[in-house]
Amino acid sequence: MERENRTLITEFVFQGFSSFHEHQLMLFAVFLALYTFTLAGNIVIVTIIRTDRHLHTPMYFFLSMLSTSETVYTLVTLPRMLSSLVGMNQSISRAGCATQMFFFVSFGITNCFLLTAMGYDRYVAICNPLRYSIIMNKRVCVQLVGGACSIGLIVATTQVTSVFSLPFCATKRKNLTEVREFVFLGFSRFRDYQITLFVVFLVLYTLTLAGNAIIVTIICIDRHLHTPMYFFLSILASSETVYTLVTIPRMLSGLLAQDQPISIAGCSTQMFFFVALAINNCFLLTAMGYDRYVAICNPLRYTVLMSKRACAQLLCGTSGIGLVMAVVQVTSIFTLPFCHRVVGHFFCDILPVLKLSCIDTTINEIINFAVSSCVILVPVALVFISYVLIISTILKIPSAQGRKKAFATCASHLTVVVVHYGCASIAYLKPKSEDSAEQDVLLSVTYTIITPLLNPVVYSLRNKEVKEALRRAVGRNI
Repeated sequence: MERENRTLITEFVFQGFSSFHEHQLMLFAVFLALYTFTLAGNIVIVTIIRTDRHLHTPMYFFLSMLSTSETVYTLVTLPRMLSSLVGMNQSISRAGCATQMFFFVSFGITNCFLLTAMGYDRYVAICNPLRYSIIMNKRVCVQLVGGACSIGLIVATTQVTSVFSLPFCATKRKNLTEVREFVFLGFSRFRDYQITLFVVFLVLYTLTLAGNAIIVTIICIDRHLHTPMYFFLSILASSETVYTLVTIPRMLSGLLAQDQPISIAGCSTQMFFFVALAINNCFLLTAMGYDRYVAICNPLRYTVLMSKRACAQLLCGTSGIGLVMAVVQVTSIFTLPFCHRVVGHFFCDILPVLKLSCIDTTINEIINFAVSSCVILVPVALVFISYVLIISTILKIPSAQGRKKAFATCASHLTVVVVHYGCASIAYLKPKSEDSAEQDVLLSVTYTIITPLLNPVVYSLRNKEVKEALRRAVGRNI
């Protein structure tokens, strides 16, 4: 279906209080007085808290943050509202509207969570007064404020992205053929080899599932492997298993029967789990790199720095980043109108689905590139820094045997990191001009089938501790 010509909307006009035309001057005076009192009151509160040392406590720290946030929150909307009441220009550009909405949503949500933090402060002060100064120290207060602001920014980004990726029309909507489902092109270009591909992919998939299941089982039953390094490895193996379950079964069924449809809801669900788990895996490898850094560069404090609590926090952090990024990506894509139904891929990947939209997707492509750069380049940089410090520490070890042993503990992780980030970088950071459907499909096979298989193979064949644990498990059963 060809895309329709539409009048591009470059600005909006506020209706405002036009229904109360006769009372606009009175409303202006009332709102201006309230706004002035609001600004003056919040400025007085912030100033008093800053200048009076008796108010330098967590409760008043949160109050000053709330007052500051509320001041900016009102600045986002009220000046424009007041100007419209006295007949000034009521139009706003599309970019200006998006900016206003972003700050309004961001500060609105931040205020909600700041009030929650203040409630927690009162709970600690009354229910646990003896430990109040320890629990509500400066670091914790800053973390709570940072968390409130981060939630506001993330939710605002999601909301604004989903809204302003929609087309805006000045005229009534025309009747469009609604796309309710997609069909995967899959490996139709390799029609003569589909049975062969099915057998090969089925064998690789079976080996991946079996290998990851063995890794997780061995780590769970062997107490010698109950360490942070193998805890992260078991989580990575579990995540890789679910990651393959999201895409491979449907791909295998597509090789046997062509033109199998998937609903828009099913496609968005598949994309959500694919993106969330892929990003989760990227940051899990970063956490494993940090574990190796602490083990080699700071061995005396290893048990303290890599405690159960720290491992759980790292795991929650990786999962949280994956979920947030997946929500941003999927929301921005599936608010678009779709005019085509054939996906040039074997699963609902981001760029192939974007190509089905009726409208210009430049903003969505920028969002995709920004998210991809963030979740690939940031972990790569962190892993690179970790290994620079690791190698510099290893080279200071006097004995050759000691250096060899230290390198051996990192070899498996480094191998997986190079292949994983290498494939991801080529797939999602390559220039648009180099986009090729055939290359994309073949490359996708690498990071959806080969890379998940690499994890159990590398860690079982190159890791001495895992091989010994396997021998003990086999010997115990025999």
